[in-house]
Amino acid sequence: MKVLQVNTTINSGSTGRIAEEIGQTLIANGHESYIAHGRDGGRSSSATIKIGTSFDQKLHGLQTRIFDTHAFGSKKATEKFITAIEEIQPDIIHLHNLHGYYIHVGVLFNYLKQKKIPVVWTLHDCWSFTGHCCYFDFVKCGKWKTHCEKCPLQKRYPESLVFDNSYQNYEIKKELFNGVNNLTLVTPSNWLSGLLKQSFLQSYPVRVIHNGVDLQQFKIMNQAALSLKNKLGITNEFIILGAASVWDRRKD
Repeated sequence: MKVLQVNTTINSGSTGRIAEEIGQTLIANGHESYIAHGRDGGRSSSATIKIGTSFDQKLHGLQTRIFDTHAFGSKKATEKFITAIEEIQPDIIHLHNLHGYYIHVGVLFNYLKQKKIPVVWTLHDCWSFTGHCCYFDFVKCGKWKTHCEKCPLQKRYPESLVFDNSYQNYEIKKELFNGVNNLTLVTPSNWLSGLLKQSFLQSYPVRVIHNGVDLQQFKIMNQAALSLKNKLGITNEFIILGAASVWDRRKD
């Protein structure tokens, strides 16, 4: 089986590592793995396809900053990528993050609707069903349930400094992302799955597949934890340790 994954990064960052490990698992089970990516990253065990150039990404970023039309740039780069898909003839296409200034989702989804290749789309955030933002919960915005407009996060990633195009983006995404034959959505959490059921993507089947950990490295070690608590003098306290690659207001 030939599986083609598409993601912003390759073998770097959270989603890049997830795609890489899926590729490694595919190869270990005798399948062919391809990963298409917009930004450079680490080495990959899979065959790789670079989408566009750094200049394409900068131009796409400028378009986003002015017109708030993120993921509707890089048209020629995406058309060239479609040619590569035709050469590979994958049995399954697995999408990850499509935002990140590297792909034109209109060109991509019109192709997917035409070819009717089985598609899996793992959503790592909420961008797919909003008119602009990737996360809305920390500003308690619920416009995405009915129709986005006058986005309170216009100047947050993917930042637009001039126009607010959230109303039109919502309309286009709703029409574009629906109607794909044989598409399954995957979320890493029940929380995101619950949001999808309230969004314009609710007609698709959704599978919750939690992000995994390597059980050879991470194990339940109650005695070691107790020993550490004794050493730090925190035996009578309940502690939750949270970590994030970027620590900011949204991640609390």
